[in-house]
Amino acid sequence: MMKNIFCLLICCLLVSCTNAPLSESTHFAVKDALERTIEFSEYPERIVIAGKQTPMLANFFYLFPIKGERLLAIENRSQSPNKFLELIDDEYQSKLILEKGAGVEQMAPLNPDLVILKTSMKDEIGIGLEEVGIPVIYVSFEDIDDINYDIRVIGKILDEDERAEEIILEYKKIYSEINDQLKSVTNVKKVLMLQATNIDQKYSFKVPSSGWLQTKMTEDLKSDPVWVSESLSGGWTEVNFEQILNWNPDNIFIINYQGQSNEITIGLKNDELWKSFISSNEVNLSSFPYDFTSWDQPDPRWILGYTWMASELHSEQIGREYVLETVKYFYRFFFGMKEDFIESEITPLISIYLD
Repeated sequence: MMKNIFCLLICCLLVSCTNAPLSESTHFAVKDALERTIEFSEYPERIVIAGKQTPMLANFFYLFPIKGERLLAIENRSQSPNKFLELIDDEYQSKLILEKGAGVEQMAPLNPDLVILKTSMKDEIGIGLEEVGIPVIYVSFEDIDDINYDIRVIGKILDEDERAEEIILEYKKIYSEINDQLKSVTNVKKVLMLQATNIDQKYSFKVPSSGWLQTKMTEDLKSDPVWVSESLSGGWTEVNFEQILNWNPDNIFIINYQGQSNEITIGLKNDELWKSFISSNEVNLSSFPYDFTSWDQPDPRWILGYTWMASELHSEQIGREYVLETVKYFYRFFFGMKEDFIESEITPLISIYLD
């Protein structure tokens, strides 16, 4: 009798094990750029990217092999008509495109299970989304440390932690390789970065905030960012030609976020006032590269901007061929592009910056 009862218990246990779920429900937590801990019971499948600097946030998102599979909608804040994401995501046309400035009223009906925003968008959009029960992750992407941290955040929410670490490692490898080649450099050049616009042949200029990525890149390339003492914290500061003269830089890098840096640089070189300034002060005036976006920003391409700047400032150590090879490797590793695709879609866009 006891033997039969024992066998019955064993059978019940076996049946119970057979019917048990193969895996427990996923539960994880993420600490975002505002040091808020957000808990998830499962990985988000309907993600919206919106707010300021949406194109850069989306570009970082697409560094992961899962690409756009979980991307439900994206806000239209592109800096140019060139559709980079359409090149790398065959399904991009199926994504919902939110109008610029979209708010809670436009996002809530989509029923997203996560919205990714810049930290600066908390008051404008984020709080409202959370009030209607939509989870929000804030990212910063302002300097190199922020970039590495936020890549890990995106990797966590996509269940791609290993890929996140691979991306960060590759950034560090390229960065270190360049810095190692510059160890012998002792000549500190005075560098000025100018965001420039040209309206009816009237030029206006702004310098970046002292705490931004442009300053860090300049300093790490053993150069002096001459604008730092005059720049306002947290934004672009307008400067005039007299201030530029006073700084007396060795190198000026012209930035334009609509892809017009080369045209503006050519125009300045032909302007009588600037022509005299460049000639008498032996200034090297260059246009900052732009393919689908400008390389000076906290976008995945920041490492390309760093590489190009190194070749401009220290051409004996970093040649143009090195820049081109880095560009090709970047698009292969970070975005999974094939060599022939890079040659046809990327190289023609940057050739003018590598002459």
